[in-house]
Amino acid sequence: MMRNSLPLALLLLLIAPRAAIAQEGGLLDINPGLTIWTFIIFVIVLLLLHKFAYPAILGAVEAREARIQELLAAAERDREEAQRLLEEQRTRHEELRTQVQEMVNEGRTAGERLRDEIVAEAREEQQAMLERARREIAQETERALAEVREQAVDLAIAAASKLVEKELDEEGNRRFVQDVLNQLEQGERSPTAAGV
Repeated sequence: MMRNSLPLALLLLLIAPRAAIAQEGGLLDINPGLTIWTFIIFVIVLLLLHKFAYPAILGAVEAREARIQELLAAAERDREEAQRLLEEQRTRHEELRTQVQEMVNEGRTAGERLRDEIVAEAREEQQAMLERARREIAQETERALAEVREQAVDLAIAAASKLVEKELDEEGNRRFVQDVLNQLEQGERSPTAAGV
């Protein structure tokens, strides 16, 4: 219907100015017929616009406004959701930072504890090795002293038996003891000399 009315209104607009020109009035002269027709055309156009164009325009504007409101509401919801997610992310980040710090502290504590245990074990092993070495040294010293005593006894017996066999004078005794000592020294130097 609007399509049919619109050409009619345009036709009236075209006819009205030609009628005004045909009357040959001045530019500032008031022509009552022209004024009435202009007013009638204006009212018709206004009514047609009010009936057909304005509802469509208002509907489009209202739809656009509703869409804009929806978009604003969605943007607000998205902003709130993003803010909530950001807060959650910050909370998780802080929790992770705390957990990592705790793990680092636990690792440091465990490392120090392990180091202390290793040092304590090393000291215990060192003390045990020193004790074993001292015992072995003491045993070897005892064994060496026992051997020296045994050799001294054997030498004393050998010297005494030779002295008994040979009654010599003091000069002979000195020479004899000197020979025995020399033999002992040679026996200690050579492993084949077992005894006299």
